[in-house]
Amino acid sequence: MSPKRWKKLIKSDCPEREKFPQEWKNKTPLQRLCMMRALRPDRMNYAIAAFIEEKLGAKYVEARTVEFSKSFEEASPSTPIFFILSPGVNPLKDVEDLGKKLGVTLGNGNFHNVSLGQGQEVVAEQAMDTAAGQGHWVVLQNIHLVKKWLPALEKKLEHYSQGSHPDYRVFMSAEPAATPAAHIIPQGILESSIKITNEPPTGMQANLHKALDNFNQEALEMCSKEAEFKAILFSLCYFHAVVAERRKFGPQGWNKIYPFNVGDLNISVSVLYNYLEANSKVPWEDLRYLFGEIMYGGHITDDWDRRLCISYLEELMQPELMR
Repeated sequence: MSPKRWKKLIKSDCPEREKFPQEWKNKTPLQRLCMMRALRPDRMNYAIAAFIEEKLGAKYVEARTVEFSKSFEEASPSTPIFFILSPGVNPLKDVEDLGKKLGVTLGNGNFHNVSLGQGQEVVAEQAMDTAAGQGHWVVLQNIHLVKKWLPALEKKLEHYSQGSHPDYRVFMSAEPAATPAAHIIPQGILESSIKITNEPPTGMQANLHKALDNFNQEALEMCSKEAEFKAILFSLCYFHAVVAERRKFGPQGWNKIYPFNVGDLNISVSVLYNYLEANSKVPWEDLRYLFGEIMYGGHITDDWDRRLCISYLEELMQPELMR
């Protein structure tokens, strides 16, 4: 027996990835799984995922969502991509991230992002004219806000579906209609497009898992103050899950509708990393202010909602986390 090695295993952050001491390391995966159930039941979900990955392959434990890059492969000048918007989901980030990998960015001048509204129709048409000739990407956000212009958009898409630059791509987004009678998107646009929707998770646990899925083990270990970083990151994910889940309760959750999304969480984690690296002690008050007044609070316009947001952070983010 080796008490020290067993103790190390039990206290490990990821015991399901550790080797068992001495004769136990030769046990079958199923036997090791049973031992994990006895020693660290809190890690059983991860242990089972590792077991399935070992026996069946990684594809059986990956998230069920389809990578945007796979959908993009089917797009063409005649086949735009149409995002059906969901609360808390920002598809623009997927487009921008893929664009960076392919060298299509605002900085390079070959990425055009138009948020549609009053007077932006002309800007959108000019962007499409330029993009079709030079092989750029065009993002048309919230096309449901310009109902009268949609027939012209349909004709423009059809016009450039033939003879345009092979790298020309169009991405559109719109909110779903509340009722069939309120449906305004032309049938031609929908039929020619690849339609993508990313439904938000339902329930606190699902929201928390969705938030945590944004950070792999490498990200969790990137900070020199690893224990503090992990604890506060988990609190941030829990906070993000709370604010996202409250949205589904309408005015009982938040007095107004706010576009909280995973981008707020990612930026907050980046701020957390920078502040922990730059300070010898955890600046709790600074972090709560940044998250509650700027990152998430930047969306909030109601005073009572702001008080609620700050109250959650004061409860979830405090020095007692480290005890």
